[in-house]
Amino acid sequence: MHIRSRSALLLTLPFAIAVLAGDPASTSPNDSPFSVLPIWGEQAREKGYDLPLPVGVGVSFMNIWQDYDIKDVQFTPLVPLPFPIGGVEVSRAEGDGYSLDGRVDVWLFPFLNVYGVLGYTKGDSGATATIPGLGNLQFPFVLDYEGVTFGGGATVAYAYKQLFASVDYNYTLTDLDIADSKITAHVVTPRVGWHGDLGGLKGAAWIGTMYQGIAQEFRGQLSVSVPGLPGPIPVRYAVDQEATDPWNLIFGIEWQISPHWDFVVEGGVLGREQVLTSLTFRF
Repeated sequence: MHIRSRSALLLTLPFAIAVLAGDPASTSPNDSPFSVLPIWGEQAREKGYDLPLPVGVGVSFMNIWQDYDIKDVQFTPLVPLPFPIGGVEVSRAEGDGYSLDGRVDVWLFPFLNVYGVLGYTKGDSGATATIPGLGNLQFPFVLDYEGVTFGGGATVAYAYKQLFASVDYNYTLTDLDIADSKITAHVVTPRVGWHGDLGGLKGAAWIGTMYQGIAQEFRGQLSVSVPGLPGPIPVRYAVDQEATDPWNLIFGIEWQISPHWDFVVEGGVLGREQVLTSLTFRF
């Protein structure tokens, strides 16, 4: 049994590309107020590496369309009923949601970026619940949720000439407004790509994979209409679900508008669909 939910989880990624090899003559000095960062930055520039400015402040918008496996579901009526509703099954559901977040990141070393995130998530999902043993009585199960998301992560990056590779890990927690409900996400993203100038524009393009270890816990109360009963009844519910397809294929592009501004678009397909846009100011 699984649920399909278009949820918007905060899966923030730092997109500045570190340790980009180039011509030593083209390497620009670090004019940031945080010029002591990254550690070993001057040595890297002397060897011809073009480093991004060390501190970034960005905003991201993300949507995800993903299947979820139901690990446990419980419905408890809060009023006496003429029949039990134990063993409720939840059908495939579709939802819609979005996430808007802010991020602050720092390049501690030319190969290591660390960051923190804070954002807002809002969404809804709808399913059909079935009560076995009573003629398969069905009733709609609809959730509207929103909450604050926070967390952080780190990226390790390496480059040779115009090629680069990176691995990102982040953890986020979304505290939902539905009683004790929450969403936790462990995300690992390896990428390989190219960085340079194309048609007078400077930027990067990459391909990779993304692992999402997502667990969603919904706890709350709602009113449901059950056929055969005169009106809606209050029900307490508990639903635990995990991502069905933890891995997918991703691809993205970065446009380095200037040394201070970066714009990114990244998409995901095969098992999970996602779209992310990000704008970052570096200094």
